[in-house]
Amino acid sequence: MKITTNLLSIGLIGVLALAGCASQPKMTQEQILNQYQQVDKLDTALQKARKEGAELLAPESYAKAKSSLDRAMSEARDNESKAADAAAADGLKAIDKLNRDAASSRDILAEVLQSRDRAYKAGAKTLQSSEIAALDEDLKKTAAMIEKGSLEQAKQRRPKLVAEYSALELTALKQGTEELAKAAIVDAKKHGANKFAPKTLAQAEEEMALAVTILDADRTQTDKANVHSEKAKWLAQKSAAIAETVKDFDRRDYSMEDVVLWHQQQLATVNQPLGGQLPFNEPSDKVVLGLRGAVSTALDERDMARDQAQQAEKKIAAQMSANQNELAKLRAQYESQLAMTEKDRKSLQEKERMEQQKFEQVQAMFSESEAKVYRQRNNVLISVHGFQFPTGQSEIQTDNFPLMNKITRAIKAFPKARIEVTGHTDSTGGDTANQALSQARAEKVAKFLKEVGEIAPENIKARGFGEAKPVASNETQEGRAENRRVEIAIVNE
Repeated sequence: MKITTNLLSIGLIGVLALAGCASQPKMTQEQILNQYQQVDKLDTALQKARKEGAELLAPESYAKAKSSLDRAMSEARDNESKAADAAAADGLKAIDKLNRDAASSRDILAEVLQSRDRAYKAGAKTLQSSEIAALDEDLKKTAAMIEKGSLEQAKQRRPKLVAEYSALELTALKQGTEELAKAAIVDAKKHGANKFAPKTLAQAEEEMALAVTILDADRTQTDKANVHSEKAKWLAQKSAAIAETVKDFDRRDYSMEDVVLWHQQQLATVNQPLGGQLPFNEPSDKVVLGLRGAVSTALDERDMARDQAQQAEKKIAAQMSANQNELAKLRAQYESQLAMTEKDRKSLQEKERMEQQKFEQVQAMFSESEAKVYRQRNNVLISVHGFQFPTGQSEIQTDNFPLMNKITRAIKAFPKARIEVTGHTDSTGGDTANQALSQARAEKVAKFLKEVGEIAPENIKARGFGEAKPVASNETQEGRAENRRVEIAIVNE
């Protein structure tokens, strides 16, 4: 009876363990890309290669890289971090070969690709979708020959591909604007615009109906009808683009907050050449108005610079006829200005290289058990898990002094930065106690940095967030350990 009882106990423990494993939530794709840097790097590289046509120009290499990404994602969802990183490393090696193969295909098939681009611009993809899809498949087979080294065989196929793409271009050009608009609406529906962009699709259909009505009333009003047909085509293409964007959001499990953040990132990208930071802490209409104002100012400055350049050209022309020596002097001044611009560009590149080097040096200071270091544009975030605070206490133990010294050295690598120290707890215990504890620990770390690390007190702020900002699940011991952390943000902006 005792043996039977023991066996039952062991079986029960096994069932409970399996149940615990089964209950562990699977990470979303967005969470995987945030947590696994190598997988994120592979995903970004593959997306870039696909946008540049690598799936068409090097199909076999693309398939291998895509397979590695799928395998890395699967391993990451199963929390197999080593296997996920290994798969991502294989994929990054495949990306190198993919880029080389695609470059070879672009070189050998340059004339074919030019014919294909002309056919696409003429609207062949919309008006003759099945024909151009079949021709693209032939192009993909030709690119596969280049991958395998059958260069002569691939070259022999070039004239036929050029001729067939040119024929599709001619056919598309012969079809009227009205047919292009109708085909664009059909294509938008294939992309799911009915479901994901119904308002924009409806506008396209209204413009198309208006164009048809105008022609039904008077076939001579083709110019007027074409205006509405062009708008209908543009709106249909817009609805297809919206649908693809929404589907991408769904694929990445985006919340409404993620969508807004994505929108803000797009605005920030547009604003980047203008310089400065957009006021995302204000209502959206103010952000847009501010960006519009900055663009208007940039356009005014461009126009002014263009006017000045035109005036300078007139002056140079007048001086050329009067004095060749003076012209040479002005040309030398102009070339000097160009040299200064190039010097500034190289200076910016060197500055970025040095910033990246400093980040990598800081990252190398910490072991995986001590902290994780992230670069956020010009800022650096050190998420420290290596502190051994006694339960419910905030005093820094002597065992943690070496870790604190590393943090001090990391901060001093950025002498002009301001420092934000934040404390975080897991969900164990009450909210009020966790808030107070996280605040106390953040303040202790900040105090050490000021008094021992000799960091200027006015540059350091400390704040506790309690359990409000978890980075992992509080349902597991490992997740709670990750949530118990102190973060040091080195803010250089």
